[in-house]
Amino acid sequence: MKLSFADTLLAWFARSARPLPWREAAGQGHRRDPYAVMVSELMLQQTQVTAVIPYYERFMARFPDIETLAVADETEVLKYWEGLGYYRRAKNLLALAGRVVDQYEGVLPRNKADLLNLPGIGPYTAGAILSFAYDLAEPAVDGNVVRVMARLDAVPHVQGDPKGQRAVRARVAELFPRRRAGDFSEALMELGATVCLPSTPFCSSCPVNGFCRAFSLSTVTRYPIRRRGQDRPVTSLTYVLIHDGEQVLCRRRPQGLLSGLFEFFCFEGKITGEGRVRVREEVQAKTGLTDFELTCVGERRAVFSHRVWEMAFWEAELAGQAGYTLCDAPSSAEDALDRICISELAGLPFPAFLLAWRDDFVRRREK
Repeated sequence: MKLSFADTLLAWFARSARPLPWREAAGQGHRRDPYAVMVSELMLQQTQVTAVIPYYERFMARFPDIETLAVADETEVLKYWEGLGYYRRAKNLLALAGRVVDQYEGVLPRNKADLLNLPGIGPYTAGAILSFAYDLAEPAVDGNVVRVMARLDAVPHVQGDPKGQRAVRARVAELFPRRRAGDFSEALMELGATVCLPSTPFCSSCPVNGFCRAFSLSTVTRYPIRRRGQDRPVTSLTYVLIHDGEQVLCRRRPQGLLSGLFEFFCFEGKITGEGRVRVREEVQAKTGLTDFELTCVGERRAVFSHRVWEMAFWEAELAGQAGYTLCDAPSSAEDALDRICISELAGLPFPAFLLAWRDDFVRRREK
């Protein structure tokens, strides 16, 4: 008897599933540890598996359960997330842990509506928790699954389009086997991540190519349709690392894209080497400091999901080694700077685009 699509896919998954750390079996009647699923899925949003693994392992070693995370300090949580990017995920995870401990006695709910009311959880993450952890027949549809299903049925779903995602969720729900719903969900994602790739799919070795309409029509690469790219707005900034050899002036962003993270003094406009006078004027006006030596140390471009930052980096070494004073009344809370010992810099969470500069500066000062 010919195996069904689900049976064929599950047999392949049993042979070929990657041994990812969050796929360890759990006790207490769960297929996977719900907390581990939650942490891994938030980390995996817009981030490759290979990049996530070391972060996940360090994070889980420090915050092994939801109760530990719920009482953690935000700065420490952001530090363990440092370099992974999209820091709002870390803040959502911390808020989510607190809500689950307060409202659900530390147990992630098995109800989709309840999950969707938690910070940072959308339809995909809710489906992943219900399916991967609780073995429920709830579709978990990400970009990989949209691609697999678009090709399987030769339907021109648009990648990233909510209408297409709803259609795929309905189609996946039709295909769920009576048992092993979690395995089936993970298998679909695994197929998209390792075999049914966007531009170079391994169709000849695909375990379910006999069920794939696009494969039979030799039209695999037509599906899904790429979403039309939108121009990202560009923000230009200049960062200045102001120091006296012992301390660095830093601020912690109170709001916005990088809220909760530390950064050096900055102002709008990307001023490179020829704009030394402008940089000096900005530092003087915002800090009240006048006696310092400026050095342009480079440029950097950071691409976020919906915007681009173009930046210039400078260092300003104060002539006086200690005792300097700053403006008593900065123009806004965001302009307020704190003195941070150089030896403490590496222990604070910084945006990914500042890490290499920060660490190089610390190494140079230690010599």
